[in-house]
Amino acid sequence: MPFREGEVYRCPLPECGCEVTVTKSAPPGCAGQQSPTCCCGQSMEKVG
Repeated sequence: MPFREGEVYRCPLPECGCEVTVTKSAPPGCAGQQSPTCCCGQSMEKVG
């Protein structure tokens, strides 16, 4: 799941509310499979 420019990831905990927007895509050969992790320790979820 390489990151793509414009994607938004959000913490699933409503009381946290952290959100990340990808501003630069990963290189084409990137084969990462992890979602970003919030500062509260939760795996962030892709929005949309």
